[in-house]
Amino acid sequence: MPDDFFRADGPKGNEGVDVVIQAHPVQPGRNLGRVNSFTFDPTSSDFSTGCLLYENFINQTVKPLYPNPTGQLRRALNANLDFFFLGTNGTFDGCTQIFPYGRD
Repeated sequence: MPDDFFRADGPKGNEGVDVVIQAHPVQPGRNLGRVNSFTFDPTSSDFSTGCLLYENFINQTVKPLYPNPTGQLRRALNANLDFFFLGTNGTFDGCTQIFPYGRD
């Protein structure tokens, strides 16, 4: 680490994220391959639909990138997806955990 760099003293959580989300609402959507082409997507999630955000991340991002992981990669993905679920469900209660690669 560079000189004069100081790490936070202990683990941090997501306290206050609801205040930021309320102050800066973002509609779900995406850019269509060029600047200033943001298009609203009603099937996507925003910060008020956290469980859908979690589900879309697993099913539309992770699974296509890693269709059949094995060994250490599979274990690492399962561990990180578990951490992601714990953080998501801690903010948006009531989400159902998805296990795209089974349980280790």
